[in-house]
Amino acid sequence: MNEKHLGSVKQYVNDMVGLERDITNAIKLQTADDRVSEFPELQAILSQVEKASEARLDMLKSLSDAEDGGLGAAFKEGITAVTGTLAGIYGKMREHPVSRMVRDDIIALDVASVGYGMLYTLGLSTGHEACAALAIRGVEETPPLIIALTDLIPVVVAKELADDAPLVNPAAVQVARTRIRAAWSKH
Repeated sequence: MNEKHLGSVKQYVNDMVGLERDITNAIKLQTADDRVSEFPELQAILSQVEKASEARLDMLKSLSDAEDGGLGAAFKEGITAVTGTLAGIYGKMREHPVSRMVRDDIIALDVASVGYGMLYTLGLSTGHEACAALAIRGVEETPPLIIALTDLIPVVVAKELADDAPLVNPAAVQVARTRIRAAWSKH
């Protein structure tokens, strides 16, 4: 592999290390949050997110070490902006309702999904089989988690609203879930 391509692999892998580290740390904080315990299905999904993210993070670190990637290397400006934003969001999560936490998790996983798609393309394009194998795992693991969290949004929002006052439309959760699922299944 030429030196420029190897540099790109190192940079992309290090970008994903930073992103997965932010996701893992945030999910750990969320699963320890008492408010999340009110949603057993959410706890189960967050546990899956945490385990998958930690496993990918370990693999990314191993790949980076194998390529002498220098985990302390500067991340790309775009990813740094995203992970910095995520860190800021998660740092203030105790101030936000659970529904906003879930929204932010979906955003973070979507960023990871895009990042893994980029890393997969890079691995394939440069013939870096280990990189491609790791990246396709992220490509395949993130969408089902995004969909599962998206499916829970109506439940979480409605519970938060019902805690404040009775719902005007108790059927809203089922209607919203059905329409959201239908929208996702069209694609």
